[in-house]
Amino acid sequence: MEKSVQNGLSEQLQKKRRKREVLNNAEGLAMAILPFIGYILFGLIPMLISLVVSFTDLHSYNISMATFAGFGNYIKLFQLPLLGKAVWNTLLYCLSVPINMIVSLFIAQLLTKPIKGKYGIRVVLYIPSVCSTVAISLAWCWIFEPNYGVINTALTHLGLGKIPFMTDPRYFMPSVLMICLWQGGTNIVLMQSALSSVSTEMKEAAMLDGATDRKVFFKIVLPMITPTLFYLLITNLLGALQNTAMMQIIAVNGVGPDHAALTLSYYIYRMAFVNTATEGLGLACALTWIMSIGVLLITFLNFKLSKKWVNYD
Repeated sequence: MEKSVQNGLSEQLQKKRRKREVLNNAEGLAMAILPFIGYILFGLIPMLISLVVSFTDLHSYNISMATFAGFGNYIKLFQLPLLGKAVWNTLLYCLSVPINMIVSLFIAQLLTKPIKGKYGIRVVLYIPSVCSTVAISLAWCWIFEPNYGVINTALTHLGLGKIPFMTDPRYFMPSVLMICLWQGGTNIVLMQSALSSVSTEMKEAAMLDGATDRKVFFKIVLPMITPTLFYLLITNLLGALQNTAMMQIIAVNGVGPDHAALTLSYYIYRMAFVNTATEGLGLACALTWIMSIGVLLITFLNFKLSKKWVNYD
């Protein structure tokens, strides 16, 4: 009698556990499926549509007006006179990545020292990275304004000549790189966090053995923060390749002096939304896919090369 009662209770407990597991699985599936549906609607489907459009001739936002063009758009891209200029400008703009990382590492290393007010300095350095790109670009347009900008006004009062930051192709990209450098607060914070996690015992042991501060940094500290450096390299490079808003705002006459603002991502934007009648969405989608393949290859190469310099031990 007692055994049958115990068996009945155990069966009830098992049923409750199975129901609880089913409910937990259903809740987990419901939470996981929402982002997946969002990816399908706003990621996968637009990506497939852009692939289809890249093989068509489309000069309108009405996709029903598209006509099949085969690989014509991909062939036409390499005949565009501005494509080489856009590639060169993109490579120049990507110089902001190593420049930002080197300067950010230097500042982060300084902030690990016992400096008064370093927490306030870190906050000030981080603020630009959370500000709107549009607001920052407009502010720097005012600073770099060729006639009445802050810098040129100061130079005039000092009896020096004005610098055509935004109107001369020689100064345009260096000015853009300066703006990018000013927005490196996130790199500084992450690098300082990585530097703070380096074992102080290892550094002290090396210094007791006669190692200088420089050797300690390059032989111990730098190898131990390479995972953070690799992460920042990948994310910053992807961000640089996709940047459009800054170029769109600070460009003179839409493309900058001598098309100096025409990076690949901005070129795609102008093809699709500015020069729709002459170039069109088919050409823009074709360039998008070529650029995407290039980004995948660069990322793959970075991951392959990371095995030689990134230390996860």
